[in-house]
Amino acid sequence: MASVELFKEIFRGVVLEIEDLYLLEPFQITYLPGWIPGREFASVLENRPEIATFLMKKCPEIKPFLEKIKKEYAAEPDKPAFSESADKVVWTIADLLVYSKCPEVYDSLEFHKWDFSEITSITSLADRIVIDAGSGTGRVALEAAEQAETVYAVEPVPRLRQFIRQKAASSGISNLHVVDGFLDQLPFPDSFADVLITSHALGWKLEDELKEFERVVKEGGSIIHCPGSAVKDTSGNIHDVLISLEWGYRDSIYDEANGKKRKYWKHRSGACFQFRL
Repeated sequence: MASVELFKEIFRGVVLEIEDLYLLEPFQITYLPGWIPGREFASVLENRPEIATFLMKKCPEIKPFLEKIKKEYAAEPDKPAFSESADKVVWTIADLLVYSKCPEVYDSLEFHKWDFSEITSITSLADRIVIDAGSGTGRVALEAAEQAETVYAVEPVPRLRQFIRQKAASSGISNLHVVDGFLDQLPFPDSFADVLITSHALGWKLEDELKEFERVVKEGGSIIHCPGSAVKDTSGNIHDVLISLEWGYRDSIYDEANGKKRKYWKHRSGACFQFRL
């Protein structure tokens, strides 16, 4: 999870305001507990109670968390100023807000510019049905559509879905279909796709996501992940789970703009269990 200072550097030139919290989707609101700074968020809610009302109506399950932090910080004698609190709150979750407020900024980030042959060197996309799960601004989906028979870009944020459709239309791409959905709840029947790809999207509900990928990809199909994990980061949950005997992914190194990263892939057999080579 990036720091406020890092987000301000990444999204240099972007202006975020406390009203941008109204851009949050219900599933994003569920991420706030344990992520958003409680002391500053309590200050925001005290000054702008209508934000709490919006969040609870949009996502009722957030109510206990909001009540907890308001109670916890109610008697604090030295509360931070509203402007200071608002700045820290919005920049702590800047990526969630930038997705909807200015997707073109997110789309321009350097990490999107890795060589797409990192995918096609693993498997051909020609005449294939491809799913780009957690499509974001659609960079992978759009590149895949140049080679595949059909591509489905799965993205839960409405503004990003609109952005992908606009990019596809401006590029004259007609074999790309943009659909709502989550990685752990893909809107496809069993054994639907030949190839499934994720890029910087894996891991919110990792085990459920991996099971869903196995369900929708045909036997003999391929599953490829480029989660943006640094090469040195081999002790984290995603790496350990993917290369386990249970899931059987292979891994290798590729280059992104900010350094060498790991990608993971498997060619799906009838059973999930596969030995690593």
